[in-house]
Amino acid sequence: MLGWEFPPFFAGGAGIVCDALARALNDLNVEVTFVMPKGPDEGLKELNSKNKLLKVLKADEEICFENIKTIKIPTLLSAYNSEQEYSEKYKEFKAKNPTGGLYGSNLMAEVYRFSEAIKKIALEEDFDVVHAHDWTTFLAGIAVKEVTGKPLIVHVHITEFDKSGGAWANPHIYKIERAGMLNADRVIAVSHKTKDRCIHNYGIDPDKVEVVHNATSPMNDVIVKRNNNDEKIVLFAGRITLQKGPEYFVEAAKLVTMINPKVKFQVAGSGDMLEKMKEKVKEMDLWDNFEFLGFFTRDQAEVIFSEADVFVMPSISEPFGVVPYEAQIKKTPTIISKQSGISEILNHTLKVDFWNIHDMANKILAVLSYQDLHKELSERGYLEAKNTTWEEPASKCLNIYNALVR
Repeated sequence: MLGWEFPPFFAGGAGIVCDALARALNDLNVEVTFVMPKGPDEGLKELNSKNKLLKVLKADEEICFENIKTIKIPTLLSAYNSEQEYSEKYKEFKAKNPTGGLYGSNLMAEVYRFSEAIKKIALEEDFDVVHAHDWTTFLAGIAVKEVTGKPLIVHVHITEFDKSGGAWANPHIYKIERAGMLNADRVIAVSHKTKDRCIHNYGIDPDKVEVVHNATSPMNDVIVKRNNNDEKIVLFAGRITLQKGPEYFVEAAKLVTMINPKVKFQVAGSGDMLEKMKEKVKEMDLWDNFEFLGFFTRDQAEVIFSEADVFVMPSISEPFGVVPYEAQIKKTPTIISKQSGISEILNHTLKVDFWNIHDMANKILAVLSYQDLHKELSERGYLEAKNTTWEEPASKCLNIYNALVR
């Protein structure tokens, strides 16, 4: 299994999925060797919201689970933060390889380095199939298939089109994504929405694409609700990017405060749209109603999701989106966009079109105002999330492995 991140060191949802899927496959007696990049000197880093070093995994330490072995390939950068202090070796490399672009030369260079470094390991390891997660490992997956002849599965968690809300795609990343899908023996898509994207935007044979929905992230189901029920909290949590629809959240908030000016809107997370979101909040005279919490850790998430009265995910284009599960497991009602993959399988939630701010505002007010509705969504949503396990998606992956091996 090839991935760019693995908890406790991760940058986004794909790393959490890799962890949960590997553990569930482990429970089904599948032996997993997880191969990922690793920093050259300082080890892997996890950073807090102020970009200060939080914890370090030394190079000689290993992440070990029964039947799951991790191999960390040396790399010139940590994959988990683009604002790290680079080693002298990387500074020298960067000076010799200057480029610009959305992703920067460092990430792209490491993607190619990873695909070269993987070949030697692939020839030394004993395995039946290779399972590559996200575009950063697709070239590595192709390389493994070429040197071993073993079947290749690529797992599409998100596409370039999703990141831009469907408007455009970085041509270099698009080329890598498409090459991975074309060379793969099977493509796993996290939703039917993502499968359609693979077919129509990348020209992939529909019979080659299997849908495997994600399950809930592992979270403590201990719930600590606030004693003060007078102040209602509406939560937006996740990466603050165009794809997540932060501007629609602010516009809906304005409509809500016109009816109930005491509602508090919390924004947990960071991203390239954070400053623009803050500017919009100021322009709409909502600053006193908003609280920006910044980047949050898994431990902080336990509290943030518990204390909210309703969670809103107004994503423009969301391949799946596991965050609503995290809110439900804390008995917090959810409102999600119909343009998200999780909306295909989530039942005990309220669904809106991301652009329909009036419908979004009405649903927020309804959940905050009507106790019976709040209780129904809270209790049924909790049971739905708690009973959604990784055993089913892992079993689907195992069936794909077995079919390819046969």
